[in-house]
Amino acid sequence: MSSVSPDSTARAMSTGETTGRVSPAPEVAACPTATVEISSTRRKGSPSGDVEDLEDLSEDTVVQCERLIDQSSKALKKCDSAEEQSTYLCKRSRAFARLSKYLRGIPAAQSERQQLSGLDPFHLAHLALNDACKAAEFAPSARAYELQGAAHLLLEAYRAAESAFLAGLGIEPTDQALIDGLKFTHKAISEADKAEGNPHKRPRVAERVDEFECILCLKLLYQPVTTPCGHTFCRDCFLRAGDHSNKCPMCRTVLHVGRKLPITITLQNIIEKSFPEEYALRKAEVAAQEQGHQPGGPETPLPLFVMSCMMPGEKMELNIFEPRYRLLVRRCMEGNRRFGMATVNQRSQLSAVACQCEILECLPLPDGRFYLEIEGKQRFKVVECWEQDGYRVARPEYFTDSLPPTASEAQVSLHALCQSVDQLANVWLDKVRAIAVGNSHSRFAELVARAGDRPSSSDAEKFSFWVANLIPLNPSDKYRLLSMTSSADRLKFEHDMLRGGVPGGCCIM
Repeated sequence: MSSVSPDSTARAMSTGETTGRVSPAPEVAACPTATVEISSTRRKGSPSGDVEDLEDLSEDTVVQCERLIDQSSKALKKCDSAEEQSTYLCKRSRAFARLSKYLRGIPAAQSERQQLSGLDPFHLAHLALNDACKAAEFAPSARAYELQGAAHLLLEAYRAAESAFLAGLGIEPTDQALIDGLKFTHKAISEADKAEGNPHKRPRVAERVDEFECILCLKLLYQPVTTPCGHTFCRDCFLRAGDHSNKCPMCRTVLHVGRKLPITITLQNIIEKSFPEEYALRKAEVAAQEQGHQPGGPETPLPLFVMSCMMPGEKMELNIFEPRYRLLVRRCMEGNRRFGMATVNQRSQLSAVACQCEILECLPLPDGRFYLEIEGKQRFKVVECWEQDGYRVARPEYFTDSLPPTASEAQVSLHALCQSVDQLANVWLDKVRAIAVGNSHSRFAELVARAGDRPSSSDAEKFSFWVANLIPLNPSDKYRLLSMTSSADRLKFEHDMLRGGVPGGCCIM
């Protein structure tokens, strides 16, 4: 599939080389969230053949945008006057912005059937912004500031967009495109203020907050404790780390101290006063986790990565290269680092049950891709689903297994079943390790690593998912176990699998 080449597009900024192709897609209605109308109002003296003549985002628009980028890049090499340079930079900026908006409008179902590659809408919007800023430097004009504002809106930088539109109105107070852009920006700012408590919509103050992040959870320090070696962690994070080792998680110094270190009051006061809103969100998140549900409750929208079925506790590595999912990752990293992993059937219908995942590690690569390490956290039912900027977003309803009454016969039976499956899992692990010794293939080691840390068999639900992650399952069986609400039923299935009593069961036994 042809696509916009990251290298060629970046070179166009400095050398005037042409970009690659954006794969065409049918015209769709733009999602009202994070979209901006790039005005098609013709200004007096505007050159013919400009992208602002194109009102619809279709395949023809894409071809025309690419042609204009190519022509403008070549023309910039020959320009003598600042006015000419500003004109062609404006043309190229508008074309980049159109391509960014086009990619956001591609339906998720189409992208799931045929993967796209190339620059994501975020990068294209940045290219549009760079050209618009250069155009304003060469020859300040209402058109250049309008394009700056449009690019800022595509980047969801509403305050910067407001400043750009106001600067343009300072040159042409009656310009309708600038007036409309300013109205749209004020509406977006108002909606953003209402959604301030939503971690997916509200970016962190990254440059300053990063200095006060816990290296274990990668979040703002909450109830910070400081070790004798001088390193600081969230209190709960340090307690969990102490379950596995008596060494400092940072420098590995042996700590002969109690697990319950006192809270560093001075540092906590500094964080509370410096980042009051961020600290309040962090406090609410911890409180929600202690109550056993997700911050924000079931009404908090969750972006979806549609690929395969994932279990709670399962660990996975992802190479994010598709434009829509690169945009999703950027937004998740600005929020609470969580998204949903879901599947679709052959008719592109979303699965009714999915798994919430947390990004443990995110490594941006030079070509715009992301390397992710993620872990499954908890299951949810998809109550409602819609599309936003090319990917799916769901309103989740989190659920857990139904447990038998305390001291009942069913609970005793469940405990015995856990012990039996635990013994079979140990036999399975021993055989896997024996096969892995001297084997050139690492898939056996990866199988064990994917399951994550082994929980206690006293927690039937967590233990059952750990076993499910340990054994190879076909997609239908995996989804069946994910959807179950009975730990006993899940453990019975796994017991039969480990004993080889299910067709297609674990042949290693």
